Order: sequence, then C-alpha cells, then structure tokens
Amino acid sequence: MTTTLVRADLALLLDIGSAWAKAGVIGRVRGRWRLVAHAAQPTAWGARALRRSLVEQLAASVDTRLVHRLDELIAHANRIECHTARRPARLAVVAVSRELSGGAARRAAEAAGWEVVETVTFDDGRTLAGRLGILQAAEVDAWLIAGGFNDSRSPRALEAAALVASARRADGGPVIWAGSAALAGEVDRLFEPGALSVVGNPRPDARSEEPAALRTHLAALLRDAVMPQEETHLSSVAFPRAIGALAGATGLRILGVDLGARSATRALAEPDGTFASRVHARGGLAGTVLAPGAAARVARLAGDAGEEAAVADLLQTLRARPSSLPQTPEELSATQTAARVQLAGVQEDGLPGSVDLLIGAGRTIAAAPRPAQAARILLDGVRPLGVTQLAVDAAALLGPLGSLPDEEIGEGLALLRDDLLVPLGTAVVCQGGVPGRLAMRVAVHRSGWPTRSAIEVRTGQLQVVALPRGQVAEVTIELLGGASLGAVRRSTRVQVDVTGGVVGLILDARGVPIALPKRSDDRREVLAGWRDSLAREATAGSERVA
Repeated sequence: MTTTLVRADLALLLDIGSAWAKAGVIGRVRGRWRLVAHAAQPTAWGARALRRSLVEQLAASVDTRLVHRLDELIAHANRIECHTARRPARLAVVAVSRELSGGAARRAAEAAGWEVVETVTFDDGRTLAGRLGILQAAEVDAWLIAGGFNDSRSPRALEAAALVASARRADGGPVIWAGSAALAGEVDRLFEPGALSVVGNPRPDARSEEPAALRTHLAALLRDAVMPQEETHLSSVAFPRAIGALAGATGLRILGVDLGARSATRALAEPDGTFASRVHARGGLAGTVLAPGAAARVARLAGDAGEEAAVADLLQTLRARPSSLPQTPEELSATQTAARVQLAGVQEDGLPGSVDLLIGAGRTIAAAPRPAQAARILLDGVRPLGVTQLAVDAAALLGPLGSLPDEEIGEGLALLRDDLLVPLGTAVVCQGGVPGRLAMRVAVHRSGWPTRSAIEVRTGQLQVVALPRGQVAEVTIELLGGASLGAVRRSTRVQVDVTGGVVGLILDARGVPIALPKRSDDRREVLAGWRDSLAREATAGSERVA
C-alpha cells in the first residue's frame, strides 16, 4: 500500500500584545488564501498554548491525514508578526506649572506614545531637594523641559532646566526644550553639545495650546529610542501602515483605532494612501484608572455597571492584570464603557472631517460578545459625523499585514479581502437639532424590497434598521430642526448608498458630544433604551427605536 503525501500551505499571522496574543492561520482553500482559524489568549500563556488552540479548531475541518501533523505544521509555518514594544519609552517632564506648561507637555508626550514616569513642577508642593531626589532616581530614556511663554524670560523656566541638568547623568539621554524661545540659548549651555533639542513651545501664551511640533518631534524620537531596527514590526507602526494601504486600495478615507491594554493607536488615512498616526501611551484600558474621577465617570456613562466603588475596583484590576476578562454583566458594561471613555480621549483634538470607514481593533472592541456592543463603543467613543461604514478587525490581521514590506502590504490585504474585516453596517450620525423634535427623516430603498414609509428620528434618539451583510441600500436623509451631518451643505437633503453588516443601518441623532439627562433615574432609562435598541435582533424590514 502506498502512502499519499498531503501538502498543506499555511502561514501564521501573529499580533503579540502586552496582555493578549492573537494568531490567525491562513491556508489555501480551493485555490484561494483564506483565514481558516484564529485564536486569542493572554500573552503570558505562551506559544504552545496558542498553537494548541489553533490545532483544536483545525482538527475538525482539515483532511484527516493532516490531523496528527497540525502542531508541527503550525510551528514551522511562515510567520508574519507584529508586537507591542518590549517596554514603553520612558520620559520625565519638568515644567513650571502643573496645569499650563506641565499639562501641555504631558499631553503631547502621551499622544506621541511616551510613558511619562515622572512629572516635576514648581507648584507640586515638594521641596527643591525632594524634586532633585526624584529626578536623580528616575530611570528614563529622555527629558522634557517646558515653561515660560514665548514673549517672556521666565526665571522659573531656567530653574526647571537647571534642575534637569543637575539630576541628569552625563550622556543620560536626549533633552527637549519646549519652553520660551527666548531662553533656548541659555538652556543649551547647561548641557553637553548635541544633548538638547529645541522644539516649538506647546504653551506659547496663557490662552492657547499648540502641541503639534512637540508631538511630532517626540514621535520621531520614540522611533529611535524603541527598537529602531524592528520599527515596522511594532504594532503601533504596522497597524497605521495597513490602514494607509487599505485606504489607498479602496479610495476611502479611513480611521482606524486600536485600543490595547496599555496604549491606543489612532491612524487616519486619506484615499491616496497617505496617513497620519498617533500613539497614546495611556490610552489603553489599563490607563482609564489614571484619569481623575474615572470611576465616577464610567459608572455615570454606563448606567448598569453597579456602584462607583465596584467600578473603581474593576479599573484597578484592569491596570494590574490587563488580560482579565469581565465575569458579570456589570463588569462587561464597565469595561466597555471604559473603552468608550478612552476612545473619546484619543480623539481629544476632534476628527477633522468625516470618514468613509471606521475600523475598530483590540480585544475589547473586536472581540465584544455581540457585534452591537462593538458598534456602540466605536460610535460613542469616536462620534463620526456623517455617513460612515463601521467594521472590526476581529481576527487581528491588520497589524501583522502592516509589518510586511511596503510593496507586499497591498498584496496581503487583497489576498485576504473576504476575511480581513467584519462589517458592522453603516452609521448616520448627526448633530444639533432641538431636543425631542425631529432631526432626520430617512427613506431606505432596497432593490427587490417593497417601498416603505420614511423613518423619523428625533434628537436624542437612536434607531437601527435591518440591513444584512452584503446588501446595499439607497438612503435619502432629510435633515430637520437645524440638525446637520457636519459638512456645510446648501441642501438639507442628502442621498447616499449604504452597505449593510451584522448590526445594520444605525441612525444616530444623539448629537456630538452625546448629551445625557442630569437626573440619575432619567439617565439610566435613556442609556438602557439606547443599549436595548442596539442589542435586540431586528427582523428584515423592521427598525429598533430608542
């Protein structure tokens, strides 16, 4: 008897995060590359447990002659991998005041992906010796000094620079001066040649904040400080590259948000494939607890997450053990609300213009128990005005594909186009209008379906219309009562084609930002209505209203 050798063409896509490891197996199915298995587990469990999970999935569907070789095949498959930085780049901020120069410097640093491990200001209540001791003990990769308005020669700003010069060891990492331009020369003389970089003041006067120059400089410095030889394999670099390639291939304006355990990445790509990205060092779920009043805010916005003390305990758990999973409905609600809060923080500068496609990544979004929950996280966190397709990177494929060489990313996206994203549907989000009055009148026409009367959506209301995945509908939107889709239009009537998904067509007139009643009972009732509107399964031709 002869034994027939069975070939199996496989590749393994890996996204190794600080808390979760995600893996997808792609193989040839009827001549095409398809996703045949994917799994996620806490990173600490190791590679063997991840392979075991993939083997269990594949064993039920592959050729029986391959079952006993699956572990070996996966272990030796071609690997396409991205990963979170082995450790975050650490920064010390020394500034004149905590609220003005210190706050602006810290926000710019965290938006560039740095972890601010020490913040010393002259209004922090410490003694001079205490400040010096803290800075001398700090283990940091770089130093950021801020203070003084551009039209002044603040002696306190010079003292901040002198404090860093005293605490920093020789060759103790680069120093960035982001203070008064008039003092740059004097500050430079405090350090060895080449140590200091002068960047635009993020707080040029008492009334304005201009962090762009500092943020750009810090982002470039970050790439040099954290594994520069493997830059393209960092998740924070690979994910935006994939978003840019996808935008170039589809001609769409795409916003991708990747909410991790420790940090969050935002990438905005234009139809020509160019993109701008930003990494928020404290933007992940574990960073929620660091915001002042975080527990109270999460409890208020959730409505069904339990008492504030229980929410505070959960947020502390997420910081200490970021791979923890919610065990109760209340914990799930609090976790997903924390995700919405963190996404809103990532969008602190607002979204410049509308986007055609909004993609959510990261376990809390992409692995939400129900697709409607993922849609709500994206809608409430980002508030994308206008008509926007929603999708999730459920199998965590974008990061690994973005780590490929430039000329191969597009090819990888094209090969896996049917498995790349899970479409949630299309959202129509408007702002303005009079509370309780009509904001939108929407007519939905689907080929082959009977014509139905227009759907009326009032300000503060959320409605969901069944529109399955793969279906396209022609939608006519009539804006009423001063409501708008964000863009300046002469006409209040908009006609557009929309695509369906696992949630459907979402008509959202809750405004930007979302307004909630002040009374707790009224607020809980409104939140429950929105939640139920998204959660209930819609039958074809029906709509859900809240």
